[in-house]
Amino acid sequence: MTGPATDPTRGRDEVASATEALVANWIVPEVIPQGICTAIVPGTECLDGARLLARTLHTVVLRSRPRTLVLVASGPGQVARIRATGNLATTLGDVPIDERLAARIASFWPDEIDIIPDGEDEESLPTLHRIGPLLAQVLVPGCRIVPIQIPAAPKLEFDPVEVGREMGRQLKSEVGCYLIASGTLFPRDTQEPDSVGTRTAAQEVSEDASILKYLLEPEIEELAERLSESGLLNGSAMLLATAYAIECERRRGHLLEHGVVESDGHHFGAAAVVL
Repeated sequence: MTGPATDPTRGRDEVASATEALVANWIVPEVIPQGICTAIVPGTECLDGARLLARTLHTVVLRSRPRTLVLVASGPGQVARIRATGNLATTLGDVPIDERLAARIASFWPDEIDIIPDGEDEESLPTLHRIGPLLAQVLVPGCRIVPIQIPAAPKLEFDPVEVGREMGRQLKSEVGCYLIASGTLFPRDTQEPDSVGTRTAAQEVSEDASILKYLLEPEIEELAERLSESGLLNGSAMLLATAYAIECERRRGHLLEHGVVESDGHHFGAAAVVL
């Protein structure tokens, strides 16, 4: 596969075979326990981002048997939004919304939340809401989805930690419910190699590790503080997912893979983590 995984010019067979190739020879680490309930992925459409998501979905299938994927991604708006009815269209066909679960989430959401109308332009969706359903059709056949878009950063009127905790309290008893959140790590330098101030690869990895350690040994207050210090602009989904996992009594995260992804011409550190 080259280019965006969601390229609309791709045919059904090409997309399906390319998706299967992303997990070819991928062996789920034995340390990953049964019953994981949360994942954090970059959610980008580049090849490396698609690979991280595909291997995460493959791991989820073998360790959790998901029925519904709750896809949480950040966006430019000031208010959270949820798609509660209908389907999402992909190259491989329509993916149904889990309308019962979406209605339940909207009913207990502790802050303001808007309903995304049917027929809204798919191109305006966060990338996780485009590539997630597409890959799931191949790797998690038959699953339903609940796409949720949240503000990119914590705000006075939106607390991702509070929302994540409430989702955990309400959904921990939902059999087959699996939450996937998107978020990238630190940007990679685009300066020339001899430019003054250019970070080394080791420094870049160390910066990513300063975030990852609070996902692998979940500590929500420390993660929130580090994200605030870092200036990363898309930390809300990570915070929500970590709070959700802790509320569901998941005390350890597992790193599937760490790498670099591309989005809108820029490169970022990225990781696939399951809890």
